[in-house]
Amino acid sequence: MPTDPVEVDRLLDAGDLEGGREALSSVAASDERFAVVRIKLGLYDGSLPPGAAMQALIQLMRRDQDWPGARELYQEASNVAYRGRQSSVAHSHPPPPTDENK
Repeated sequence: MPTDPVEVDRLLDAGDLEGGREALSSVAASDERFAVVRIKLGLYDGSLPPGAAMQALIQLMRRDQDWPGARELYQEASNVAYRGRQSSVAHSHPPPPTDENK
């Protein structure tokens, strides 16, 4: 049983999705320390669309803006959505104008 989400994250980054899935299967679903790597596995294996991953990550970051790994995975999911030409939270609205653009 992994004691730290970093262990699972390394498996996922190495492309070992099955190893990551197996490691997560021994972790209680209620253990929120592993929330980001669960989302990452879903994003990587295609079972969680990028938009849904981003929404889940937003929920985590609303509770703690510095949730470990959430911001980085959000950016990755946003890039996946953009490359796939999917609508995403990050690309739905243009940024507000700056003084230069007025």
